[in-house]
Amino acid sequence: MTLVQAHTRQAREQRPGGELIAIGTDRWRVVEGDGHIRGLVERVQTPTGDRFRALRFHPPSRSFRAIGEFWRINEASDTLRLSR
Repeated sequence: MTLVQAHTRQAREQRPGGELIAIGTDRWRVVEGDGHIRGLVERVQTPTGDRFRALRFHPPSRSFRAIGEFWRINEASDTLRLSR
């Protein structure tokens, strides 16, 4: 079983420093241990394989902005947790 399959089967996954909460088949909310939402990760299918896009909410524009695309879901969620 791949990591992506595990995430789609489980609605929540605890990780050090927080958790990923599935909010769709290809989208997860990144939540810190204190309940603060850091952003979203969405799976994007490309010809070379699945990529994971880290998204952060931008209040002035009331939209999400991509801050990077990664080969692994953990890299995308860690980027949201570690960047401010």
